[in-house]
Amino acid sequence: QNKNIHSMIEEYYKQFRDICSQYYDFNDEDFEKLKNITFLKDVKKGEVLLDNYSKAKYIYFICKGILRTYYLGQKGEIYTKNLFSENYFSASKVSLLTKEDSYLNIEALENCTLIFIDFDKYKELIEKYSEFKTFYINYLEKNWVIIKERNEISLIIDDATTRYENFIKNNPNIENRIAQHHIANHLGITPTQLSRIRKKIKSQHM
Repeated sequence: QNKNIHSMIEEYYKQFRDICSQYYDFNDEDFEKLKNITFLKDVKKGEVLLDNYSKAKYIYFICKGILRTYYLGQKGEIYTKNLFSENYFSASKVSLLTKEDSYLNIEALENCTLIFIDFDKYKELIEKYSEFKTFYINYLEKNWVIIKERNEISLIIDDATTRYENFIKNNPNIENRIAQHHIANHLGITPTQLSRIRKKIKSQHM
């Protein structure tokens, strides 16, 4: 039993390392430094990892499962900001950087296995070692600048069908795993509109 658990943990950290290598290829020693500021944890479906009365402490790497980040409007209405599946990182970035309470909530939409990365300790690594600085800059540029800008432009210029198709391309199979209203909310459309879009796409592929 212990052997199985150990090999599963190793598999998850290998998965984590493979994704990290898209931004910087750490040698074994550096990867150990990164691994030492993390822990692996199973999170149950429906669990809220962060609410908007708390300060963020972690970046979450998704080994298995789906996380949603959302914020609440004045009247309690929910706006889904992002849906993240396997191999994505999720965090309340503003709260991590400002040390203020998060305006985002992060919730597990499935049973998840996550790697928790301690952000403060990670910042210490950045200050000490140039490898971690390079990794961080590459990650920020790709995810917080390029992808974020593309998403913002897409919200303005693309119609809902294109946005839906892009979302599915970036998150294969996610639509069969979570309630449709989460996807609709994320795309800024109603569940009825989403249902029409899906029917239209299906009929085109038949």
